[in-house]
Amino acid sequence: MLGIFGGSFDPPHFGHIKSALTLLELFDFEQIRFVPCQLSPHKNEVHASSQHRLKMLGLVCDSHNKLVVDDCELKREAPSYTIDTLVEFREKFGKKKSLVLILGMDAYLSFCKWHRYEEILSYCHLMLLQRPGYTLPKSGCEKDFIEEYLVKDINLLVNNTNGKIYLSEIEKIDLSSTAVRNTISDEEQPRYSIPGNIWNYIKRNNLYR
Repeated sequence: MLGIFGGSFDPPHFGHIKSALTLLELFDFEQIRFVPCQLSPHKNEVHASSQHRLKMLGLVCDSHNKLVVDDCELKREAPSYTIDTLVEFREKFGKKKSLVLILGMDAYLSFCKWHRYEEILSYCHLMLLQRPGYTLPKSGCEKDFIEEYLVKDINLLVNNTNGKIYLSEIEKIDLSSTAVRNTISDEEQPRYSIPGNIWNYIKRNNLYR
């Protein structure tokens, strides 16, 4: 399985890092690829440049050989649509590779508002991470999707290339890049939110002030 972990990573924080490392520990991922977006269709702006965000993710991945930074969305014009990334990944890694898009439950709750959402499971599986304060959708398109495609056996993701939804018991850490940026703009150190090497990079480049 190849994991795809998208986001703005503005900056990357322990919520991203610990979730990815736990997934590597528990499941048979050969890689998890961090895919920073140029500009999310659901967000108004990013605060650090593409190059800074790439370099910070590089610091995260340097000591973990199964964590990889993929800049494919940064090479395209904004906004960054997930379906375009999945099409590119399928062309790059072939028809036989199991692709798994990793999502927090908070992100999944607006899944049916995504561009060409109905095609996404034609290219990959979804793995949903729990998020404090968020529960499974109780109505609407997202509920229907889960009822139709949810599986409980992880081997169905390993042995198939796409088309399944798996609800992981991993709880995504309740931490946001916005909170980290706010702490930094208040001239405080986000001690328990980001690794020391990323904090040093932020200070050195005077980001988020």
